[in-house]
Amino acid sequence: MMKISRTLTTTVLTAGILAGGTTLATAPAQAESAPAQAAGTETQGTQKQTAGTQADDRRDEIISRAQTWVDQGVPYNWDATHPDPQGKQYRMDCSGFVSMAWGLDESLNTVTLPNVAHEIDKDELKPGDVLMKGGPGTEGANGHVVIFNGWANDDKTAYHALEENGSLGTVAHEVSYPYDQDDSFVPYRLNGL
Repeated sequence: MMKISRTLTTTVLTAGILAGGTTLATAPAQAESAPAQAAGTETQGTQKQTAGTQADDRRDEIISRAQTWVDQGVPYNWDATHPDPQGKQYRMDCSGFVSMAWGLDESLNTVTLPNVAHEIDKDELKPGDVLMKGGPGTEGANGHVVIFNGWANDDKTAYHALEENGSLGTVAHEVSYPYDQDDSFVPYRLNGL
């Protein structure tokens, strides 16, 4: 029995190392009873951790891209464009700013941004999500969208926002939830994030 346990443990450890450098330490009794189950659990956990890390990296990228326009003080102008960090042009309005930060192929507007995002609950908000007055009927000055960048207080009544604002240009500032007490603003998350 001892020889079989060591062989199974060695096989599991070797498989773990070959699969990505992560070793799975198991006691011989556990190796006898379910080495495949332990290895499968490790794989699922690693996949979840990798997906979470990728989402966090994507969120960091969104905030970083948005911050480039804030740092440049890009003015508001829905008839003009400005480059992202790679030189791609986006409209200089609120939805063009979000399109740029999200790395979309083109500048969407508040009517079409909901096509690439989905509604989430307030408690699910994370940096890179948005608060938006969007959808049908929000063309022109009827809609607005702002990037959420974390809560400003424990009560979740104010948050740090990045936005292309008609009177302020591209700014990072604190906003009351959901957007200056306007309940028509809804939290959204980019699909796939």
